[in-house]
Amino acid sequence: MKKLLTLLLVGLSIPQMGFAHVRYLSDTSEQVLYGHPDYVAFFSPLLETRYVIMILITLVVIVFLYWFLNRNKVFHRWAEHMAKVGESYRPFIPWITRLSLGIILIGGATHDFLISPVVETSHVWLSLVQLVIGFFLMAGFLVEFSAVVAFALFIYAFVQDSYLIGSFDILALIISLFILDSRRPGVDDIIGVPDFLHIKKWRKYLPMVLRMGIGIGMAYLAVVEKILTPNLAALVAERTDLVHVIPVSPMMWAFSAGIIELAVGILLIIGWHTRLASVVALFILSMSFFYFGEDVTSHVTLFGTLSAVFILGVGPWGIDKPHPMHKWD
Repeated sequence: MKKLLTLLLVGLSIPQMGFAHVRYLSDTSEQVLYGHPDYVAFFSPLLETRYVIMILITLVVIVFLYWFLNRNKVFHRWAEHMAKVGESYRPFIPWITRLSLGIILIGGATHDFLISPVVETSHVWLSLVQLVIGFFLMAGFLVEFSAVVAFALFIYAFVQDSYLIGSFDILALIISLFILDSRRPGVDDIIGVPDFLHIKKWRKYLPMVLRMGIGIGMAYLAVVEKILTPNLAALVAERTDLVHVIPVSPMMWAFSAGIIELAVGILLIIGWHTRLASVVALFILSMSFFYFGEDVTSHVTLFGTLSAVFILGVGPWGIDKPHPMHKWD
């Protein structure tokens, strides 16, 4: 019984690696050596009885909790309260997006990377552009000009490395600057800079853009970094002593992280239990961030996007029913 309880604990807490960018935690030689598809290795934990029991127990617990909470009036009232509070935070969305983007751009300028730590750059002019645009966005100065430049920087970085699919949350935040009137609070609003690019009729699509951006990024990283290259993910799990935190094999860590990250990403893409998925993702991200001790600049846009998704909810083209409290004009 004690062993089963331990396995259950593992099953419920194993997402800790879910948001870790494996490529951030490995060098180029390791990526070449271990970064190859190996489906047999990825699914090997399913050949061990104890892991199958752990997975089954976890699934039973999840199904039971879903059934219980779905019929619990107290939980429904609390969830409704959370949704209303989230809706009331909509005015903060422009600030959240601008600050998140500003920090990643300033971080890139000071750490010699472009948009993502995997796209290194030694060009002084690129660092200077990122630095200036980052400060402009944080101050709310020339926001629309800064949005155009930020979009161009992302496209340029994406051409250098398609790994930036895993950073589509950044692209979604940049697009949000074109959809929302992002001048408030900021210098543009104070000095009266006119709004040229704000596309008002697209505002209703903002929740969809943000959840799709973060969802696609998560699903991509789950497939590319865990499911397709499990040996590299297992190496990172072993090196970072995750196998000592919870006593399962490195490959079980890779398997669990890949499946969970993919599942949460799909939930966000299809817009099913959107706010719950964003909370789960934020919890996983927080656990990963504090455990791995990674630089905040490489993850701040994830925090910003998930916070915005929680505030806005599903939006159009999702399974969830949009909350009726607030509608975009």
